[in-house]
Amino acid sequence: MKIILTTSMSGLGGTENATFRLGRLLKQRGHDIVLASSDGPLIQEAQALGIRWQPIDFYQGGLLGYVKGMFAYMKLLKKEKPDVIHCQMARIVPACAIAAKFASPKTKVFYHARGLDPETYPKIAKLFDKLGVYIIGNCKHEREKLIRYGFPANRITYTYNALHKADFVPEKTVKDYVQLGTLSRLDTVRAVHLMLDILKKMVDRGMPVRLNVAGIGEEMDNLKAQAKRLGIEDKITFLGGVRDLTAYFKDVDILVNTPHCIGDHGAGVGNNILEAGLYDTPVVTYDMAGISEMVVNGETGYCIPFGDEEAFIAAVDTLVRQPELREAMGKRLHAHVAALCSDDEIYRTTMAAYAM
Repeated sequence: MKIILTTSMSGLGGTENATFRLGRLLKQRGHDIVLASSDGPLIQEAQALGIRWQPIDFYQGGLLGYVKGMFAYMKLLKKEKPDVIHCQMARIVPACAIAAKFASPKTKVFYHARGLDPETYPKIAKLFDKLGVYIIGNCKHEREKLIRYGFPANRITYTYNALHKADFVPEKTVKDYVQLGTLSRLDTVRAVHLMLDILKKMVDRGMPVRLNVAGIGEEMDNLKAQAKRLGIEDKITFLGGVRDLTAYFKDVDILVNTPHCIGDHGAGVGNNILEAGLYDTPVVTYDMAGISEMVVNGETGYCIPFGDEEAFIAAVDTLVRQPELREAMGKRLHAHVAALCSDDEIYRTTMAAYAM
C-alpha cells in the first residue's frame, strides 16, 4: 500500500513524534511511505528508514502559502497516486481533500484527530463529512466526541499512537529525594506553570522532591521567571528538548502532568503518558480527554480532577513515601500500555481504519 503522511514536522512535539513512529511502523511492515511536510529535526531519521520526503509546507505564508501548498500537493498526488492520504493535523485536511478530488480521486483521505479547540469540533465534523474524509481518533474518547458533534460513526475509528522504541528499561537512579518530571511542549495548554505552583506547596511542606522540566516552547521564559519568583529555582532543572528518553526516565521517579483541558478541549492520551509506561514510571495527572484510558486511578497511577491541588499533592506524597508502590504502579502501567499500544495492535487498528 502506498501511504502519504501529511503534516508539519517543524518541531519535536507529540504530533511530529507520532507521525514519525507511525511512518516507521508502516515502512517496517512493507508499505511505501511518503512524508509530505515541512522540514524539521526528525526528517533525516525518517529518510534513513527509507521514508521518502516531499517538502510541502502548508503553514508558511498565510492563505497564499496554503494555496501554494495545495497545488504542490496536487502535483505530488498526480505523480504518486497513493492508496491513502493520512493527514496528522486538521488545518491541512481541506487542501489535501480538494487536491485528491482533482488529482487522485480514488485515494482515501484520513484525518488523525489529536484534539481541537472546543468551538472547532462542530465545524470540523460538518466540513470533513462533506469532504468525504475518514477520521482516526487517537483514543476512544476522541472518536465518541466527534460522533457526538455529528460525524458519521461508520467513517470514524480510533487507534492509539505508535510507540517510541525503548532500548531497555533502566533501573531508577538512587538518590535521597524523589525526582518528578514533566515531558511536553511548553505552552499554556500543557500548563506546566500549574505544576510549578504545586511544587512550591510541596517544597513548603518539606516533601523531598525536585522537578525536571523537559520540552521546548513559548512558555519557557515565563516558567523560568515563575520558578525564580516562587523561590524554587534550585528545585527545578529545565532540560530543553529531550531525545534520549531512556536517560530521562532513569532519573524520573514519577511523571507529573497538569494539562489545562476542560470539557471538550484537547484530545487523547499524550505521548508522555505512553512513554512513562514504557519505562515503568507511574503517573500523577489531571484527568482530561482519554487519559483515564491509560492512567487507571489507583492502579497505573492517579487521575485527579482538574484544579484539585490537594488531591494531586496527596497522590504524589503517597508515591514519595512508598517506593514499592511506585514500582508496582509503573509496571502495571507498562503492561497496560504494551497491551493497547504494541506494534502489532497499532498496525492492526491502523489497517482496519484504512479499510473503512
